[in-house]
Amino acid sequence: MLDRSRHAILVPGAQSMAGIGTVRSLGAAGYRVHAAAAKPTALGLKSLYATAAVVHPPLGSAELAQWFPDYVRRHSIEMLTPEVFSFDPASVFGAYPHLYTTPVDPAVLAWSRSKAALFAKLGSGPPEARAHLPPYLLVDFAAGLPSEAELGRLGEPLFIKTDAEEARSGAPSAVIRCRTARECRERLGGYAAQYRRVLVQGFVPGRGAGAFLLRWQGRTIARMMHLRLHEMPHTGGASSFRVSWWHDKMMQDAEQKLATIAWQGVAMVEYRWDAASDAFSLMEMNIRFWGSLHLALYAGVDFPRLLADAFFGEVPAAPITGRPGVYCRNTIPYEIGYLVSLWRDPEVSKWRKLRSLVEAVRLSLDPRIHNDLWFPGDRMLYLRQMGAFLAGGFGRGGE
Repeated sequence: MLDRSRHAILVPGAQSMAGIGTVRSLGAAGYRVHAAAAKPTALGLKSLYATAAVVHPPLGSAELAQWFPDYVRRHSIEMLTPEVFSFDPASVFGAYPHLYTTPVDPAVLAWSRSKAALFAKLGSGPPEARAHLPPYLLVDFAAGLPSEAELGRLGEPLFIKTDAEEARSGAPSAVIRCRTARECRERLGGYAAQYRRVLVQGFVPGRGAGAFLLRWQGRTIARMMHLRLHEMPHTGGASSFRVSWWHDKMMQDAEQKLATIAWQGVAMVEYRWDAASDAFSLMEMNIRFWGSLHLALYAGVDFPRLLADAFFGEVPAAPITGRPGVYCRNTIPYEIGYLVSLWRDPEVSKWRKLRSLVEAVRLSLDPRIHNDLWFPGDRMLYLRQMGAFLAGGFGRGGE
């Protein structure tokens, strides 16, 4: 029987919803949780489920390289959650592969961090790996820019997806929407000096859907799915309101793709799903805990606890699957941001704007709708977030 109280786990990224959900899950399970963030205002540092709260030096700094080994040694840290402190053999983290729950194979790490590398791997793989990929083009700047006609064949609008992993000099990961192929080509020309390669995707109709999995030693031990109901902004972005859901073929596709890249650990596989045709296309993979993690906790799939249990040798005999039909919102700030984006959009009708307000009131009064921060045993975080929002700290603790 696993004695969780004996194990200390460092959870960086305590400013994010994923980090907050991870702190709560592991703390509730009995692990000794060290919540960490780069700023003292991080909401997760105030969680009642954290055994300790620590502010670490800025990422990439010389101070962090000194702080991390000392903290691990002094507090007997045995595991690091897959958030913020990405494994890099050339960094201070290279001496601590035993703390990571994810593979440290360079090829697998490249596929998990770069959308361009992932699509290159899947596109050259077996039929099941190539299935359900959207219209896309890998742009290797060493080979020159694609023509306007080549880009146009992907459909419009177009989305340029850059990765910090592919950057030449510290450029960030980003998603850039282009209305036309001509605009896309012009924007690509500006990125040639910043990135080695980027991914360009064509528009895919439908609603955002996610498959969430925990794979361990070649098999899936936990899985669930959700359907996005609201996003912030309303045209597409962070999930602000979602429902747990199920789609057999999509889940099978997600498992096959993760098996193709030999992934172990947690993953969010993001799709666009068209209800009318039942067609779906892969958008990207996030190989870490995700912003809507609380929905999984409410739906009965305790991903962080299951990951830690597996890491320390206790693996469930059969896969754990989430309950469908569970609803969850991120009211402050994402649902408010969703409403603001709707009301500021001149293309949205007045009737839809009015309906959105009525819906917001209805959802807020419905006791069946869960909330990310209104979590049992830790509800002060919701009140702290509301206070920060009212004081002008829109978005604090929710990135």
